[in-house]
Amino acid sequence: MVRNAAAHDPDIMIALVHWGSKASNQSSKTQQKICTILKNEGVDAIIGTHPHNVQNMEFDAAAGTFVAWSLGVFYGEEANYSVLLDLEITKDGATGATKVTGFDYVPVYLETKADGSVRLLRIREAIAGYENRYLDRVSEETYNGMKTALARIESRLGAK
Repeated sequence: MVRNAAAHDPDIMIALVHWGSKASNQSSKTQQKICTILKNEGVDAIIGTHPHNVQNMEFDAAAGTFVAWSLGVFYGEEANYSVLLDLEITKDGATGATKVTGFDYVPVYLETKADGSVRLLRIREAIAGYENRYLDRVSEETYNGMKTALARIESRLGAK
């Protein structure tokens, strides 16, 4: 975590934490306590890793804070899907206050082919390509895996 010490030019503080139980779909009480401590110390955005599953995200527009309990994993035995996170951070020119003002995410899937090569796919676009029979579409197995992954992501984060 980094914060500019100059009071007239405060930066946003972001914490990347490796926490939670592997293969868990929800945050634990311990994670929630740590989150509270970090927020009380002025952390604006908390980005979690380790559980290998996508977990909930919480955005407090009034406070300008954001928590992603877990972004998932790009490659692992438990899952081969994740989300790419896009945080919107805004500095108020009049007050100098900097805070999280929005977020978005892109569900992604790691396809491993028979020859061992891999490619990272944007799930929604790859599903559309399969359903529209594009030439370079994914296999039926990958399509079904992406549909399952997207349903899991949307169950935790909501459909976009």
